[in-house]
Amino acid sequence: MKLPFSIPFEDLSRQRQCRIVETLVFASDQPVRLDQLRAALDVAADDEQFAALVAERIAEINAELEATDRPYRIVSVAGGWQFATLPEYGAMVAEFFQRTEQRRFSRAALEVLAIVAYKQPVTKSEIDAIRGVNSAETIATLLERGLITIAGRSDTLGKPLLYATTDRFLQTFGLASLADLPKPREIDELFRRRAEEVARELGELPSGGTRRMLDLLETMISSPTADSDPSTDQPQ
Repeated sequence: MKLPFSIPFEDLSRQRQCRIVETLVFASDQPVRLDQLRAALDVAADDEQFAALVAERIAEINAELEATDRPYRIVSVAGGWQFATLPEYGAMVAEFFQRTEQRRFSRAALEVLAIVAYKQPVTKSEIDAIRGVNSAETIATLLERGLITIAGRSDTLGKPLLYATTDRFLQTFGLASLADLPKPREIDELFRRRAEEVARELGELPSGGTRRMLDLLETMISSPTADSDPSTDQPQ
């Protein structure tokens, strides 16, 4: 669907361009991708300058938000852009809305998510081998919640299904891409520092998507493997 402009987007004033981008990102309940902006603004797919133009306008919007001390910014998430509350206001927002994303995952669900995230594409048998228990119910639950998806079939005997994470997984953990997943050395450093950080972090939400994933991975690794129903969520 194209927006009704009589003037090409690139010929509009900088302020007008900023307001249009800001409006579209604000109005969407999902990250707005570059290809969606191209279609809406009737920009040719071969216009290589459009991506740089959008990035520049988003930087200007965020600079204005910072200058006026607004509690939110446009951030890069799951291959697109979305408004997000600043970390220092996260606890307040979570308490007010009791968002689904702030509910705890079961230990088994965290294990499977971590395995799929780092090993993808991965088969159920590979997940089971790492966990040491049957992961069928956990996988079914994560598929239903849209956090993982079927990514094809393996070339091995029986051609088992392959699983991978989704954009919803990236959104849930506040990651722009899989490249933002914590590195093994970061996890190791987290464990070494954790004793010193506990007191400071009490009562605070993680400051970003990577922090959330590190905390969840710590919970998974430091706790015994759960053999119970993996689909149970417990409110925070």
